[in-house]
Amino acid sequence: MKSFRILILGIAFAAVVLVVFLSRAPLAHFFQNIRIMAFGAADPEFSYESYENLKMQKDVLAQNYAIGEDLNQVSSAGRYRSEAADVFSDYPFNNYASLTLDRGSEDGIKVGMPVLASDGVLLGEIKSVSRTQSEAETIFDPNWRSAAAFGPDRVKALLVGGPAPYLDLIPKDATTTPGDPVFNLAKDFPLDLNLGKVLDFEPGGNGIWSKAKVEPPVRFENLEKVMVILNFP
Repeated sequence: MKSFRILILGIAFAAVVLVVFLSRAPLAHFFQNIRIMAFGAADPEFSYESYENLKMQKDVLAQNYAIGEDLNQVSSAGRYRSEAADVFSDYPFNNYASLTLDRGSEDGIKVGMPVLASDGVLLGEIKSVSRTQSEAETIFDPNWRSAAAFGPDRVKALLVGGPAPYLDLIPKDATTTPGDPVFNLAKDFPLDLNLGKVLDFEPGGNGIWSKAKVEPPVRFENLEKVMVILNFP
């Protein structure tokens, strides 16, 4: 009987250890968020929005790495020269269509130049230029259309812009996994620039094409600085 109790206690202990081990990451994440909120409440300079932006930047870096070495060639290897630009605010009248930048022709900006939200992340294209300012159309514009691909199999699709961009004209037999990276194939921009990740996949059913929602790597309302590529193609 004593040996049976020992056996039961041993099994229970092993089960507890296994549960703690498997839930270690979620628990750590939970307590990390609690700690951040606690410190934020005590620190008047703490900004939860800034914390969320940092998390988003971390996700962007992870997506960039997942796409592969081609993405690293876009800027990390010094393949292109860029000009940093600040974004004028239209708050509270943002229409999710275009951005006005504080760089113009005297800074080397020209119509058609690609605009990046950050290193390796495609945001849009310069549409008009004056001496000290320029306007960029973005992927948040409902009129935006560009060739794209997603996932490890590089399934081709059409990126349709808007406040909630999505992929259209996906072959109906294609499959994807939420979180698959989406990247540029349009010849107007450097190949494989990051466009976000797949959220929800909508099978084509009896139709020819399927659709998929896209989570962009940046939020339109949080854009304060961008990069304009000066020497593409």
